[in-house]
Amino acid sequence: MTTKIHACVDALGNPIRLILTAGQVADITQGAALIERINAGAVIADKGYDSDDLVQIIEETGAQAIIPPRSNRKTPRTVDWHRYKARNLVERFFC
Repeated sequence: MTTKIHACVDALGNPIRLILTAGQVADITQGAALIERINAGAVIADKGYDSDDLVQIIEETGAQAIIPPRSNRKTPRTVDWHRYKARNLVERFFC
């Protein structure tokens, strides 16, 4: 009954890729598809995209994964919080 928009934007907040799913689909299921064949120095995402598999995919492309760890993560990763502030670009895309 609902639809979710998964979005990838560039460093200026311009849309690069949009994926539509049912509202109940978890964000992480679309993480790899959102960044597929996109060259980037860093991928900034919220906690919904925190998974070892996605971080590995990001790092294999040579990009830095800037994703805060979920609170239930057994081994929390460090996050560059200064760079994470740029995540607001995707929020502004939607507004």
